[in-house]
Amino acid sequence: MRTNKKYFVSVLITVLIVTNLVTVWGLVKTKSNLELYQERIDADFQRSLSSIAVSLRQNTDWDTRFKLALSYASKVQILVDSTSFTAGTSEESKNILSYGYMLENYFQNSQNATIDENPQELEEFLNCIEALSSNPSDSEFAKKLIFLLK
Repeated sequence: MRTNKKYFVSVLITVLIVTNLVTVWGLVKTKSNLELYQERIDADFQRSLSSIAVSLRQNTDWDTRFKLALSYASKVQILVDSTSFTAGTSEESKNILSYGYMLENYFQNSQNATIDENPQELEEFLNCIEALSSNPSDSEFAKKLIFLLK
């Protein structure tokens, strides 16, 4: 009878060890998948910022460029809450949230969006967008962009 108890306990311990190993492996895999997903969101956010500038530099009419920029600005606005650049409560993350939402609002209101009327302002706007697409947390360019969008 004692041998059966020892056998049962050893089988139970083995099952628990295997179960724990499988659980840990699953958690590691899930963490890896979440990190990959976050990297994709961050890359898509930066790519969408870059696409705004690319669309405004195209050799088409202003309406076409403007509408294309609006579509990318909408994508930026959708992604801004999910990107890791806005994690925390730092000034940089607040700036990113601000310009993330302001870009779409700016392009939605074509009467107030007058960057095409001043070539210097347009170039400054595009330079800000391009700089932020490679470093979304750059405070200097973020503040400049927010100023231009007001």
